[in-house]
Amino acid sequence: MEEEMQDMEQQRLYSDNCQQVLSDISSVKGLVDKVKEIEDIYCPRGGLNLFKIDDNLTDSMQVLHTKLSDCIHHLDHLSERVSDTSSKVLVTGDLNSGKSTLVNALLKGDILPVDQQPCTSIFCEVVSFSPNQDRPTTVHAIKDVTIYDKQNEDTYHPLELRHLYNLLTSEEQHYKMLKIYTSRNENLTEQSLLYNGLVDIALIDSPGLNTDSVKTTAVFAREEEIDVVVFVVSAENHFTLSGKEFLWNAANEKTHIFIVVNRFDNIRDKDRCKRLILEQIKQLSPVTYEQADHLIHFVSAENEADSPDFVKLEQKLRAFVLNNRISSKLLPANTYLTNVLRDIYFISTTNESISTEKFEKASALESEFLSTYTDLVQAAAATEKEVTALKESTMTHIQANVTTSLESITRDGELDTCIQSIQYPGLLLTWQYAQDIVDSLSSRLEANLEKVEQQASQEAIHAMQAMNESTRQLNTDITTKIHENIMTSKSHRPIHIKIEARDLLLNRKIVDDKKIAISALATVSATTVFLKAINIKDIAWSLVSRYINPLNTNSSHRFATFTLSTVGMLGLGWTAYSFVSVIPHALQTNLKAKFQTAVKNENLVDNQTHRITQAVEHVLEAKQTEILFRVKQMIAEKKEEKDKLEQSVFRSATTLNNFKALVSQSDALLLKVEQSLNVPQII
Repeated sequence: MEEEMQDMEQQRLYSDNCQQVLSDISSVKGLVDKVKEIEDIYCPRGGLNLFKIDDNLTDSMQVLHTKLSDCIHHLDHLSERVSDTSSKVLVTGDLNSGKSTLVNALLKGDILPVDQQPCTSIFCEVVSFSPNQDRPTTVHAIKDVTIYDKQNEDTYHPLELRHLYNLLTSEEQHYKMLKIYTSRNENLTEQSLLYNGLVDIALIDSPGLNTDSVKTTAVFAREEEIDVVVFVVSAENHFTLSGKEFLWNAANEKTHIFIVVNRFDNIRDKDRCKRLILEQIKQLSPVTYEQADHLIHFVSAENEADSPDFVKLEQKLRAFVLNNRISSKLLPANTYLTNVLRDIYFISTTNESISTEKFEKASALESEFLSTYTDLVQAAAATEKEVTALKESTMTHIQANVTTSLESITRDGELDTCIQSIQYPGLLLTWQYAQDIVDSLSSRLEANLEKVEQQASQEAIHAMQAMNESTRQLNTDITTKIHENIMTSKSHRPIHIKIEARDLLLNRKIVDDKKIAISALATVSATTVFLKAINIKDIAWSLVSRYINPLNTNSSHRFATFTLSTVGMLGLGWTAYSFVSVIPHALQTNLKAKFQTAVKNENLVDNQTHRITQAVEHVLEAKQTEILFRVKQMIAEKKEEKDKLEQSVFRSATTLNNFKALVSQSDALLLKVEQSLNVPQII
């Protein structure tokens, strides 16, 4: 009854610890997933256990991610193993140390073949059938352990137990492992290690250790399915180099190793043998040495299976496997979780320090940049405002100047000055004089127009230079080319006025052109022609003589005739003089008026003002657009740089917070895992 109560208490304790370990495995797995999700992570070269990176590897981050993936896979297996009720005991040791003999003694039957020479060449796992299965002992020869299924005969070859010796001693091995299913004998419930009524236990007999097999067996011993390692050492040979190497490797995960010193009855100086072997164990596995009374046994499995020492071995091993399953099954899982958390904590603290430095550096760069960026944005706004104001003020000023200048060059004073600069050549060149006036007015207009264009161009160039100067406040050279060829459009058609005969008259509005033509021809043309042909004095004397001679006979008549002739000649002369003397003034007045009318009809002032201002506006707008585009482009580039800095700060802050959280979580979880198991003393 008391033993039953102890078993129930042990089961409850084990169940509670199982649930705790499963919860810890889930928490650690979630933490490993978080670490794996971090892209930019530094893996320190030293100070790690499970996640140690070789110094020769360059891509340490990729290697770390691979190890993290392997860790997650291993945690899944640990979870399955902790949930599993079965236990496996690996029996290993040096060649010909009596491993198979020990297994048979524990099984209370001759299951495995025994010989004076080593005969176990592959792993042999001995398990029992289920209680409701009454079958003879059967051997499953397995070629591929990964696909083995005892319900599927395609995955193994069934053999009878009598063929086991020949199979194990064969020089050519075609199988990786043997599984031996033994029939369950209810009468041996308290005697056989397999039949305990609490948990399904399997004993695994391994090949003897040598240079070739030690690594394979050590790897097998580290498998999560192995709960207990029973190491068999020959009392005659002590620990060989292969045995020492195996214990070093296995002790990394299996903190407690059950050691059986076999064939102890053959030793004459037993005390010396014990002392030497215990000293070796102390160096190889200090934890095992501390529990020497429970874990280290000196027996002879072949001849003294019923001796007190062997009975004690069975009791301690049964207690170790059954009553202390927490240590044999959960403690390795807890040890692995502890090592994982310590590595994660170390990685997290290292990366927290690195991330803090990166965050502070990124924040300093962002702070420094934001100060200059704010000033730059303000300067850009001021530049944009100044450039726009320059363009508008220049356009207003140029338009006013062009209009005023064009209006002034067609006013009376300006035209009079131009006309008066032409000297009147005389009556004979009157028509040429008129043409010279027309040409001079047209040329003067074109010259003044060109001058107005040059003035507008110079003012526009000065405005563009001022626009370039306004960009200096940005502390960046974004000056643009100044376009000097501003007036690219064609000017107006030159103004030419037609010279008419009536332009010779001062008041031409009251005289018809035909009458003027007759009068002009009579007065000017005829006079000019005849004056050239004959002497005017001769003509005058001939006319006077013709009309006076007949009157010579009468003195009174002569006087009257003389008087009449004199008056007529004077009137004709005065008329001719009056007409000829006003011709220059008439031409000046009439041609000026006609020119002004032509200018007005051409709408010259408005058209030329529009043409010049449009050309200037086009250039200034192009300049303004180019500068503003470069300003916006510069601001866009700086904003992109600002966004990158902000993203860098955000990423570094996020990374720092992630590692801070990992440090806190791994530290808290490590403390919890280290204190979670309620491990009883080894009995």
